[in-house]
Amino acid sequence: MTISASLFLEKDYRLRTGDFDRYRRLHPTAVLDLFQDIGGLQAEMMGIGYDAMAAQDVFWAVVRTAYQVEHTPAEHEVVKVSTWPHSPSRYSFQRDYALRSTDGSLLVRGTSEWVLMDMNTRSLTSVLDYYHGSLDFLDERMFAKKLRKIRDFTEEDSGLSITPRYSDVDQNGHVNNARYASFVLDALDPSAAGSIASFQIDFRHEVIEGTPLVVFTQVEGKDIQAKGLDSSGEIKFACKITAQA
Repeated sequence: MTISASLFLEKDYRLRTGDFDRYRRLHPTAVLDLFQDIGGLQAEMMGIGYDAMAAQDVFWAVVRTAYQVEHTPAEHEVVKVSTWPHSPSRYSFQRDYALRSTDGSLLVRGTSEWVLMDMNTRSLTSVLDYYHGSLDFLDERMFAKKLRKIRDFTEEDSGLSITPRYSDVDQNGHVNNARYASFVLDALDPSAAGSIASFQIDFRHEVIEGTPLVVFTQVEGKDIQAKGLDSSGEIKFACKITAQA
């Protein structure tokens, strides 16, 4: 099968000093930023980028993102980041990612699920009503199984209070998906997370600037969970991390 050029994109990125924490570990925010950037670029190539969707009063929102680290890249290393979407369902588009070294070795595998939301009502709208492009999608998947919803846990501590500010908000008017990773790590003891082997975050409800949140965490060996609640107790996001041995 011939794959449309618009349905696969690979781009070189040089990892910056700011993409790593003080222990020189690749920061989850950096990974999510790379996913978001190349995903947005390819969406434009497909004719469904931000401006094209905004003209129709809808926008893309990420509802779930996950990645798994195979090998940790180095500071200032040039990595090849690629992305490709899968055939959409009525209400969502799944998109996969790969970060590779210049010699082709796989560093990070990732996946995400996107939905279309109405700009005015902030409700879901059908993807199939807006995407009319090529259906010759790439079959390769970075994860053999579909991601499962992160299970809840009972909070046993006071949590970390966070109020998202102007710098946390993106062009859609809500907290950018990559910022939640920073919220989670800020709520953890730096030694708890260690080097990340896998990371998943579920976005349950929009968070806008000025919304008070409390981030709770639970650490059991290498397994870490986190969730962010608003003042009413509604879960806004949930996160699951597995630290490297």
